[in-house]
Amino acid sequence: MTAIGHKIEQELKSLPIEDMLLIHEHLLASIEQREADLPDDYRREIERRITEIDSGTEKGVDAFEALKKM
Repeated sequence: MTAIGHKIEQELKSLPIEDMLLIHEHLLASIEQREADLPDDYRREIERRITEIDSGTEKGVDAFEALKKM
């Protein structure tokens, strides 16, 4: 996470729970919108990879470990 991300996280933790929940809802909606905006070929590739991992034909990689290698 970036330094700004950490700062925002700390600020969020100091908010009342009602505000935190509202922000959570807004963030989820934003993520869903970004996913909806993905090009069809990206969406198909993501679905293909999920199917392979779920079926056991491919093994997933821990996201945090993959990010460390970048």
